[in-house]
Amino acid sequence: MMPKYSTDFQEIGHCGGKFTIYAKTAENGRRQYQIGYSHCRPTAASLFAIYALPEGIPVGTIQSGYIGTPCNPPPCKGCLTIYIASDSLGMFGHQCQKCKKYWRSASTPTKWKMTCPYCGFQAESHEFLAVGQLKFVESCCMLIEQAMLSEQDGEYVIDMDKVADAVGKGGEKPEFYYAEESQQNKFCCSACNESNDILGRYGYCCCCGTHNGLDELEKDIKSIRERITTTVRYEDYVKDAISAFDSYARQIGKQLAGRIPMTSRRRKDWEKRLFHKLGSCVKDLQDNFDIDLFKGFNQSDKDFAILMFHRRHIYEHNGGEVDDKYIQASGDTSVRPKQVIRESKETALKISELVMKMGKNLHDGFHEIFVPEEESLQIKKRNPSRQQ
Repeated sequence: MMPKYSTDFQEIGHCGGKFTIYAKTAENGRRQYQIGYSHCRPTAASLFAIYALPEGIPVGTIQSGYIGTPCNPPPCKGCLTIYIASDSLGMFGHQCQKCKKYWRSASTPTKWKMTCPYCGFQAESHEFLAVGQLKFVESCCMLIEQAMLSEQDGEYVIDMDKVADAVGKGGEKPEFYYAEESQQNKFCCSACNESNDILGRYGYCCCCGTHNGLDELEKDIKSIRERITTTVRYEDYVKDAISAFDSYARQIGKQLAGRIPMTSRRRKDWEKRLFHKLGSCVKDLQDNFDIDLFKGFNQSDKDFAILMFHRRHIYEHNGGEVDDKYIQASGDTSVRPKQVIRESKETALKISELVMKMGKNLHDGFHEIFVPEEESLQIKKRNPSRQQ
């Protein structure tokens, strides 16, 4: 379950614990060490492990094996094992090396690639470490080097409990201090159950790569349909349903432009594409990306959806009054210039239903191009209540 808190950009303290190196000199005179991480604070805590070069550079994500199954070997000789701990709510901070944006998640994939919620860039988990985590990795590597160079046997410790205790307090911070930060949209992915905390409203699940836009559209349409059944501002609800679809579709258009190679002219078109002119957008999505917004529609539903999208412009910009441009563009001969268009409960409910169908078609077509991580989805199928 997603941790409960309501404040945007709130500092979230580290879970605490102690990173310990046990160093000793063997009988043959060689220095040996073991690494451990202990935690005893009354907070949530999770761990994942990475391989790092002695200089403090992360180079691999350790894939935790099942009982009797070894972990994956390091990518090169001399790698050190470093444990990365969560914040006090059991979530990890991440930062994309491509778009530089930050987010949090409740777990970190170790056996498949992670997806940046903002730009869709995919890489192994160790390539998305946040600034504070990178500083911690470097500090751990320095401590291991210190322990190995020392002639003294014993424990060498980085005390993250001091870091956790310093959250929200003034004065000098501990040497290894870092904290995470809550973002704005804390959502649970409907495809894989992963908890994400991202800036803004729309984004991918970082665990499976499924875009959350359809879920956000569904929330909007559910709210609109509830209002349709209780009040009679049907023209407003038609406008709101179409605007909700437009907002979602614009996000998908930007992702298509950002992730698919295309000419600069076409890229600029899709980056700025508005979806109010439904007929042309349906054609362009089909021609350019083989995405069929009208999949499963009969001709009557297609015509009705296009008409309602034309009417949205009248409600948005003309106060509901018909003009010649509307009649010419829509072919609606049932009205005359200056006439105020009225909607009914039935038309408002129908367009909200069709908007959801188009949203589902857009979602499915988009993810035929950018396929979610199947292993993450299979985990949910095997145990729907389990997070990766």
